[in-house]
Amino acid sequence: MQPIITSIQEDAIILSEGMCPMRTVSIQAPAKINLHLQVGSLRPDGFHDICSLFQAVSFYDDIIMELTEKEGEIIIEGDFPCLPEDNLIFKTIELFRKNCSDQRGVKVRVTKRIPSEAGLGGGSSDAAAVLKGLMLLLEIHPGNHALFTMASQLGSDVPFFLKYPSAVVTGRGEILEDTGHVPSLYGVLVKGAGAGISTAAAYREIDHAFEKGILDQYVLTKEDMLKAYLHEKPEEWPFFNSFLETYRKESKPLEFISKLLYDAEAIFAGLSGSGSAMFGLFHSQRSAMNAEQSLKGQFPFVERINFLNSIPDAVVI
Repeated sequence: MQPIITSIQEDAIILSEGMCPMRTVSIQAPAKINLHLQVGSLRPDGFHDICSLFQAVSFYDDIIMELTEKEGEIIIEGDFPCLPEDNLIFKTIELFRKNCSDQRGVKVRVTKRIPSEAGLGGGSSDAAAVLKGLMLLLEIHPGNHALFTMASQLGSDVPFFLKYPSAVVTGRGEILEDTGHVPSLYGVLVKGAGAGISTAAAYREIDHAFEKGILDQYVLTKEDMLKAYLHEKPEEWPFFNSFLETYRKESKPLEFISKLLYDAEAIFAGLSGSGSAMFGLFHSQRSAMNAEQSLKGQFPFVERINFLNSIPDAVVI
């Protein structure tokens, strides 16, 4: 029996010969928070340079994947606000098929928990999880270079969710450096009522702020950011979020949530990504639980989290 052709990448691994047995694969897709997020001005390619500190946290979308009998078929089940063909999971499967020359049918069931337009990376994490799930489901590894290239093509945050639980992220989001450190902290995520914040709209606000001189660039270097993260107490971190600085005058709800988190004895609070989710960090699980209880009656979305020490792998169930 001839082996399945997977990729022309030098580091590609062909794991199967012929059709692999029918199986079901499960993957947890974690959320992330940005402990620091500094946004630069618009680049010629239409992206922005960022300098950020990403941390994966224990709040997940759950994804189940299995093969179908019909070649070329893609079935996606889940609560999504768009048509299946516009979904990032659909695009992930199509891109993987194109790069790995495999057209076997795939069914994906997603239990969505991470809210959209919250800055928590839910869509990007789902895409990375599906890439890992496809490798296990189809018994194909396209090689690390091809894998991370596909991830970058799908979205700036997608590569992060493939590897490191804590990373310095630069470029447009595709350059990752492992911090080698995950602090023992606990947290609470909070999102207010109403619509989320579109990432594209948020970046337009950033551009407008630069044009009007409202926002400074390159306030904290990558080296100083990492030094503070590794050696300073969270209470003393000089971290900030460019989006929150941009919203500050017009977004009283975010400021209100921040105040409530500090009133609940958070040692650090911030906005994740471009929003609209805020997070507060605590030294103890008990403090995080107390904050969660005090905030749950006031906001529709409140979740207690831990910092992850690793990104979950896909598993056969």
